[in-house]
Amino acid sequence: MRAHSNEGTEGTEGTIRIVETVRRPGADAPTTHQRARYALTSRVGRDAELADLKARAAAPNGQILTLTGPVGVGKSRLASALFEQICGDFADGGRYVELDTLSLEDTDADGGLARAVAQALELTPGLAGGTPLDLLREYLGGRDFLLVLDCGNRPPHGIAELWEAVAAAARRLCLLTVGTQVLGMYGEHRVPLFPLAVPTPHDTADLGRLGQVDSVRLLVDRTKAVRPGFRLTQENRETVAKLCQMLDGLPLSIELAASRLKVSSPRALLDELSTDAETGPGAGVGVGVDALGLPPSAVELLLRLAVFTESFGVAEAAGVFELPLDVTRQALEEMVDHSALLTEEQRDGSIRFWMLRRSRAQALEHLRRTDALGPVRADHAVFFIRQLHSIRRQLEGPRQTAALEQFGHWHQDVLAALEFLVEEGNGEAVATLATAAQPYWLLRGEVESATHWLSEALRLGVERVRVRLATLEALGEALLLDHDPAGARPWLDEALAAYTELADGPGIATVRRHLARLAQLERDLPAAENLLTLVLADLDPRGGGQWCRGAVLARLAEVRRDRGDAASAARHATEAVRLFERMEDTRSAARAKLTLAGLLGTQGDYERAEQLACRALLLLHDRGDLPEVARGLAVLAELLTHKYGRTAAVWERAARLLGASDALRRRVGDTLAGQPEAVSRTLLGQVSERMGRSAFDTAWQEGGRCTPDEAVALALALIEPAEHQPRPTDLVGSLTRREHEVAMLVTEGLTNREVARRLGIAEWTAVNHMRKVMQKLGCTSRVQVAGRMLRPLDTAAPAAAAGR
Repeated sequence: MRAHSNEGTEGTEGTIRIVETVRRPGADAPTTHQRARYALTSRVGRDAELADLKARAAAPNGQILTLTGPVGVGKSRLASALFEQICGDFADGGRYVELDTLSLEDTDADGGLARAVAQALELTPGLAGGTPLDLLREYLGGRDFLLVLDCGNRPPHGIAELWEAVAAAARRLCLLTVGTQVLGMYGEHRVPLFPLAVPTPHDTADLGRLGQVDSVRLLVDRTKAVRPGFRLTQENRETVAKLCQMLDGLPLSIELAASRLKVSSPRALLDELSTDAETGPGAGVGVGVDALGLPPSAVELLLRLAVFTESFGVAEAAGVFELPLDVTRQALEEMVDHSALLTEEQRDGSIRFWMLRRSRAQALEHLRRTDALGPVRADHAVFFIRQLHSIRRQLEGPRQTAALEQFGHWHQDVLAALEFLVEEGNGEAVATLATAAQPYWLLRGEVESATHWLSEALRLGVERVRVRLATLEALGEALLLDHDPAGARPWLDEALAAYTELADGPGIATVRRHLARLAQLERDLPAAENLLTLVLADLDPRGGGQWCRGAVLARLAEVRRDRGDAASAARHATEAVRLFERMEDTRSAARAKLTLAGLLGTQGDYERAEQLACRALLLLHDRGDLPEVARGLAVLAELLTHKYGRTAAVWERAARLLGASDALRRRVGDTLAGQPEAVSRTLLGQVSERMGRSAFDTAWQEGGRCTPDEAVALALALIEPAEHQPRPTDLVGSLTRREHEVAMLVTEGLTNREVARRLGIAEWTAVNHMRKVMQKLGCTSRVQVAGRMLRPLDTAAPAAAAGR
C-alpha cells in the first residue's frame, strides 16, 4: 500500500491526496488507508446526498458522476466522505486526485490533464515509451477502480476526453469529478449539491424546530467547537436565523462565521455582515460573475438577473429582458451548468432559478457602478405591472390556485418594484401595481402592505381618473378589512361620487358593496341591506356580473342573518354558493359556505353544518386565505359547542379555537363583521363559565400561540360525546388498514395534505380517515394520536397488571 498526503488546513485548497489500494501477497482482499481531510469535524445535513452518491457509484458497469455546486457548498468534503466509505468496495481500490495542486502543461491538447494525472499516480513510461493516455489505459486495464478528480476552481477541461480514452480498458471504472461546472458529455450523471436549508419564519418562531434546521445545526456545532458555552436561545434565535440566511446556507461561510463567534456575539457579527458584504465571513466564497467561465453574453444576462429578489422562471427572465424563450432557456441552462444559478423544483414539474445572496449583491453593485441598475429595475417593474393585471381575474375562476401560487413566487419582486417606483416618484405606476396586488395581499392577510402602498400612490399623486378611482376603491376595501371604517369612508364616498358621474355601473356596484360592509361594521344593518338591494336591482340578469351578484348575495345573507331573518339568509347564501361553484370560484364558494354553515347550525342541522364548515375551512386554508380561516375557526368553535357540548374536551377546544381565531384575525385583518354568536360575548361567556376563568384563559392563550396549520388541524379533529368514545381496549387494533397507515404517517409529523400525497388520495379523504382514527382511539388531537400509535398498549397495561 502507498499513501501520499500533503494535508492542508481545513477549509483551504491546495491539498494533494492520492490513495492506492493494492493486494498484499496471499491476501484475499485489498486494504485501504488514508488520512481524511475532514475526520476531525462532523458532517451536517448531507446524509441524503451521500446516500444518493453511494447508490450511483455502485453501478456494476461503471459511471461518470459530476458533483457540482457553488464554491463553499461542501463538494470536496462530501466527495472525501464518499471516497472513504466506498473505496474498499472496489476490488482494486481507488485514487483521489486534487487537480488544483497539479502542474498542467497547456502545450498538450487536453491542457496537460492526462500527463498530470499519470504523474500524480506515479506512472512512468517504460522502455517502449507511450503517451500519458497509454499509461493510464495500461494502469486501469482490467481493474475495478474508483477515481475522484477534484477540480477545485479549475474548469474541467480534458476530463471528458480522458474518460473516453480509458473507460473501456477498465473492468469497472467509476469516475467522480468535483467542481463548479459539468463536463457536458454523453452518459454524465450530474449530482448538484445545494446550500444547507436556511430557517423560514415558521422555523424561527419555534426554538426546537429552529435547532433542527441544517444550517443552524452547523453554525451551532462549529461555534461550540471554539466556544463551548455557546447555545441557541430564545434571545439569540432570530439573529442566528438571519445569520444563516445571510450566509446562504453555505457550509464554508458558516464555518468561517463560527470561527469569528469565538470572540463576538451573533448580533455584532450580523451587523458587520449587513454593513460590509465584501469583507464578512464568506466574502470571496461566492464566485464573482467574471470568474465563472461563462461567455460575455451570458455574464451580461447574469448580471441583470440579479434584479430578481428571489427565484424566477424562464418566462419571467425572458419577459423582463424581452428575450426569446428558447434563447433565455439556453442561457439559463448554461448558467446552471456553471453553478452561477441554482435550481428549485416545483410541484408542477417546472423549475425556478435563484442566485446566492452574495453573488446577487456583487452583481447589483456592478450594475450600479455602470449606471445600468436604474433601467434594469424599470424593466423589472413594468413586467410585474403587466403580469399582475393579467392574472388578477384568475382569482375569480378555476385557475385561482395557480394564480395564488404565482403571486407567492412574485411577492418579493413586486415589493422591490414598488420601492423602485416610489423612489422614482411615479405615483401612477405605484397605484397601478398596488391595485393589481391588493387582492393577493388581502388574501394573505397582509392588509398593512395594501394600505401602505396604496396610500403611497395617493401621496405621490395619481392624475389619470380611472387609475385614481381603482386606487380609492382598493384602499377603502383594505381599510375595511383592517377594521377602520372611519378611514375607509372618505375614499369610498369619493369613488362612489366619481363612478356615479361617469355612469359606471360596475364601479358603482362594487363601491356600494364595500359601503354595505362598512355599514355592517358600524351595525347599521338597514343601511347595509338597502345598499345591497340597490346593487341587485341594477344588475342585468341577462348580462355579465354573475360574480358580483354572488358576492352581493353572500354579503346580503350575512346582513339578513344579523337582522334575524335566518330563512332568507340561508336562501341567499345557498344561491351565492351555486353561482360561485358554477364559475368554479371555489374560494368564494367556500366563504359563502361558512356563512351557510353558521345558519344551518342555528337551525339545528349540525351534521350538514359541520360538514360544510370543515370542507370550507380546509379549502380556504389550502388557498392561504388567512382572514377567512380566522372566521372558519370561529364558526366551527360555535358548531362544536352546539353539537358536542356535553364534554369538557369540547369546551376546551372551543376556547382554543376562539383564541386562535382572535390571534389570527388581529394579525391578518377582521372578516368577522356581523358574525353572530361565534365570537360574541354570549359564547365567550358560556365557554368561560363552563371551564372556569383560569382554565379558559389558559386554553385561549394556547390557541393564540397556534400556527394556522395547527389551528385548522385542531378544528378538523373529531370529538364525540363521552358515551360514544371507544373503550380503551385494543384501540389500535380497531383501525382499518388505511386508517392505520394514516395514523402512522401522523406520528411522523405529516400534515393532512402531506398524508394525502404520500398515500395518493384526496386531502378530504385523508381528513375523513383522520377523524375516524380519532374517534376510534378516543383522541382529541393529532398529538394524542401520535402518542397512542407509539404506545398502543399503554392503556391496557394497568388492567394487565391488576390481573397478575
